[in-house]
Amino acid sequence: MGEIRSAIDIAMEKTAHIEGDPATAAHRELKNDGKRGANEFLEKADPDVFIKLLDGKNQEQATMIREGAVSILLAALRLPELEQDLARTELVGKGLDAFLPGSGVAALFGQVGQILKQYLGEKEHLKQSLEQQFMPKLRQKQQEMSRRYGQTIPMELHQDPEYVAALSKNKRVLEERYEAVLDEVRDRIHEIAGIE
Repeated sequence: MGEIRSAIDIAMEKTAHIEGDPATAAHRELKNDGKRGANEFLEKADPDVFIKLLDGKNQEQATMIREGAVSILLAALRLPELEQDLARTELVGKGLDAFLPGSGVAALFGQVGQILKQYLGEKEHLKQSLEQQFMPKLRQKQQEMSRRYGQTIPMELHQDPEYVAALSKNKRVLEERYEAVLDEVRDRIHEIAGIE
């Protein structure tokens, strides 16, 4: 009978000839350093994190670090749910500006902040418009239920399937429109940072 070998032994045999590329590993580690630095910046809001991170690095190393950091900062750029979320967007802008000084990122994020305020305003207006549209229908349903069952049955607008479906559909359209703007901003930042 043949020898039974473990899966690890078989895998080790098949990969014995593969050697790691030290340059690729070094690039990956530099990108990870950039990612860690960006996360630390988002936690502490301290732009000195980037200065320390880039200190003593050559151009190629700085590019790898920048690539990692920019990926994390841009991942943090998203549509706000509440007015307070705009502070996060402002922080992302400050981080990118600290990392890419003199690149016009501060002005760009000034515009992004205005656009996201506009988004929140449109989102609120949409909700109010739909509430005005669906509230009479809800009252009508409530009256019908009261007649049918002989007692007042409280109903909330967020429980009405028609309202919920209309709100969801309209919010999705609004989000897609503004998400396209954020995608343009991300592309512009990649261009500024020299990242493909």
